[in-house]
Amino acid sequence: MSGGPDSLTLLLAANEARKTAFLSDIQFDVVTVDHGLRPQSAVEASFVADMARKLALPHRAMRWVEPAQTGNIPAAARHARYGLLLDAARQLGATVILTAHHQDDQLETHLLAQARGAGDTGLAGMRRIRDIAPGVALVRPFLDVPGGRLKATVAAQGLPAVDDPSNADATSHRIRLRLHLAAEGARRPRLQADIAFHAARRDAEEARLAVVIAGMAATGEFTADTDGTLAFDRAALAAIEGPTAFLLMQRAIAAVAGGDYAPGGRSVTRLVEALLGGRGRIAASLGGALIDAQSRVTFAREFGRSGIAGIAPANLASQVVFDGRFDVRPARDHLDRDAQIVAFGSLGRGNPIERTLPVLTVGTTLIAVPAALTRKAGAGVARLETAPLITWRLMRNLPDSRCEAATARGVR
Repeated sequence: MSGGPDSLTLLLAANEARKTAFLSDIQFDVVTVDHGLRPQSAVEASFVADMARKLALPHRAMRWVEPAQTGNIPAAARHARYGLLLDAARQLGATVILTAHHQDDQLETHLLAQARGAGDTGLAGMRRIRDIAPGVALVRPFLDVPGGRLKATVAAQGLPAVDDPSNADATSHRIRLRLHLAAEGARRPRLQADIAFHAARRDAEEARLAVVIAGMAATGEFTADTDGTLAFDRAALAAIEGPTAFLLMQRAIAAVAGGDYAPGGRSVTRLVEALLGGRGRIAASLGGALIDAQSRVTFAREFGRSGIAGIAPANLASQVVFDGRFDVRPARDHLDRDAQIVAFGSLGRGNPIERTLPVLTVGTTLIAVPAALTRKAGAGVARLETAPLITWRLMRNLPDSRCEAATARGVR
């Protein structure tokens, strides 16, 4: 919660909701992520803490320990923010994370997707409910509410709100879209209709995909391994309708690559055409994934030239997610030893798949490894408890629960 008018409205709504009979037993906790990118961020976090205290709502601040200094800083900050919110949810035992994204944000997201030539998934905008981790959902209750109404709500309460100067930065494409939307209010109903149209198409295609994955898992034509790889029978893929095969390939790549987004449509289309158009071996690298197609098509994480980001000692906890792909639970005694989690390949060791697996180190000393690396690590190295999230990533947000039940049998 940033302290801006949107998040303050969410704070007020949570306070009113807990007074109702239906939600009276729900615990609301307020979390502020301090990105450390502006000098006043700590003061703003303190402001939110004071507001929460006045409403008798618990508050905690989560700080981004190593903020990005170069590259796409907004994207890095967004990724860090959701990671920290998830950390807070796990610490609190929460199953839902509420954010104050509103209708203006949704329209901007749609227009940005339109500008980059996205398909239905991108043009459908943000999901009202999104799986952010196993057992934890991200919920956006204000997606149909204009941002102006949220500002008016805060103003009517006489509450001061934080004014983030980046929201007026006209060099940002998103901010320019925001200014155009404010000046052309007549476009809003048409844009909302477009979003609804693409959301319906996305949902229908995802329903078909859920049935396909369930069927492939039940027959052994799809498997997920504990080393973070996915494999599909190539002949079975060839029998899938083109749009569904495309969506499956996008999801498979994103699942093993650990990121939030799949690669662009044209590159995936070329991959699908190559896979379905012949029987010869195909080896490709796409979107952070390595694809090796023979009789089966295997997807694995690519270590890459720059390697895979680790988890610094300051961010290590009893449960963390490594590279978006593994749920890692270090032993308690390791948390007090200035340990960190890195990819095995950062030590210059392992085959292409082993290089991408998480290991626990102190300095350059190997302390604990997952089961797949026990033999290679040698004697005296402890076991690191890990659980792959690849199958969950492949299926997240799909509507059919049968898919989850079936793929559980396909994990080995």
